[in-house]
Amino acid sequence: MMRPILVSTILFGAASMATKLYAASYSGTVTTLSPQRANGNYELSIVAQTKDCGTSPSWLTLDNEHDLMLCLNEGLGASNSSLTSFRVNSNGSLTTLDTLDTVSGPVMSTLYTIPGQPGRRFVAVAHYEGSAVTAYTLDSMSGHLNRTQTFTYELAAPGPVPDRQDAPHPHGVIVDPTGRFILVTDLGMDQIHIFKISPSTGLLQPQKPFLVKPGSGPRHAVFWTPKANVASTDDTFLYLVSELGNTLTAFKAHYTRNSLTFVKVHEESTYGGETIPSGSKASGIHISPENDRIVVSNRGDATFGKDDDSFAVFTCITGQGNHAKDFSFVGLFPAYGSFPREFEINAQNGLISVALQNSHEVALVQWDEQTRSPGKLLAKKSLDGEIPAAIWGP
Repeated sequence: MMRPILVSTILFGAASMATKLYAASYSGTVTTLSPQRANGNYELSIVAQTKDCGTSPSWLTLDNEHDLMLCLNEGLGASNSSLTSFRVNSNGSLTTLDTLDTVSGPVMSTLYTIPGQPGRRFVAVAHYEGSAVTAYTLDSMSGHLNRTQTFTYELAAPGPVPDRQDAPHPHGVIVDPTGRFILVTDLGMDQIHIFKISPSTGLLQPQKPFLVKPGSGPRHAVFWTPKANVASTDDTFLYLVSELGNTLTAFKAHYTRNSLTFVKVHEESTYGGETIPSGSKASGIHISPENDRIVVSNRGDATFGKDDDSFAVFTCITGQGNHAKDFSFVGLFPAYGSFPREFEINAQNGLISVALQNSHEVALVQWDEQTRSPGKLLAKKSLDGEIPAAIWGP
């Protein structure tokens, strides 16, 4: 049986209160934006800014229950990188709580908990440039951080795409739906590192990694379970977006008491049956609010014109057992800018926040409930520097 966990609450809980946007910029700034609506039109106004995350903020993670935010500083061109905790104030401003130097190149973090101690917080971080995974404890009251583990990886020889697979490059990190495992996608090694979470200490215990297609370059992934059957792991799937191969792949998850393994069931190009545009790099991935669509961002494809890249939408796998149907490509939809790196769909207000890295903009896009796909552009805000992340928060 799947035990209840707090992970979804940590990351996406209190969504009805998610009324502001928080954008990370490689200019060294984290900006709070407020979507305002008047006479049917939207605009994004700046509420607050901080430069306390470091030189290259790359990823933001929220603990809504404790009004905390974690910010990764990728440290591009700097001698070190860092992890900073902030208090999220009611007006959207951020108060700095703690900062730790880290292994170089942190690009994604996730929060997790352990049974019997729901108030405790743990953090796992993927380090692209540093070829590592690190783990931390986070005091939910003070925001104090403490590094507990570091896992460093090496490659005996470059991978099939040597200019991108010259070394291990952990890129994504997520928690499985049971809250018992951490998965880290490694673009350089073409594999997924799997860790079992110690239920008593929260420490990460390395398991046998899962190998994916050589040269595919796994970047980010999400788990999917049918909402009607959340108490079972029988129909849990992992959807993996691979940057170098520009593919979306579904894997069936298989659980035992102490292990998690996967079987590949289907794969599609992020362009369906169309030719993959030269220079395209698949990036972010999310499940739709209706739980029946997968949305992937494509960077650098100019599908909708110069500096106007795309979202790819797919249906989820449906049915069970021998009656299951593979996911299918629905189509491409405009991202309204260049290099849509990360995005987040707000289920409560039907809005998508889009970090348009190379456009130096944050976009606000309507989620079309009728077509269950990204719809019209509602607003844009230009900011200094490249924008790698834009998330919803209180």
